[in-house]
Amino acid sequence: MNQEIIEHLMHPRNYGPLENATGIGVGHSEKTGEFVIFYIETEDNNLKNVGYATNGCHDTVVLGSMFTEMIKGSDLNYAKAAAEKLRERVAEGPQKQQACAHMVLSAFDAAQIHERQRRNGSAEELFAIEIAMECEVESHD
Repeated sequence: MNQEIIEHLMHPRNYGPLENATGIGVGHSEKTGEFVIFYIETEDNNLKNVGYATNGCHDTVVLGSMFTEMIKGSDLNYAKAAAEKLRERVAEGPQKQQACAHMVLSAFDAAQIHERQRRNGSAEELFAIEIAMECEVESHD
């Protein structure tokens, strides 16, 4: 395991809710009960601040920490492109890592949808996206 991954696992960045979130999204697996909550605070199309929380596995914590560090302070176009790059990168990796990344990125997508809906008058507290992939993949020994 490389040092950067260990650092994100032991000391996750941007973990926890944001007081002034403009969008809150959830990526959730009903089958396993795992979820990621993603918080965004935007100003003039820039991600002023981001945060996340999860009850998922270590891979989910690391991916959430790394992804939030990548996009924090960037504009939304960069963040969306970074999300697509991450999707492409993990698509060739283990299924468990794909599922964990999918949960993080679905929560990010949901936070953006929630923010748009709030701007249009919605009073919902968050927006959730149900994911079909499972983070907990059975081992076939």
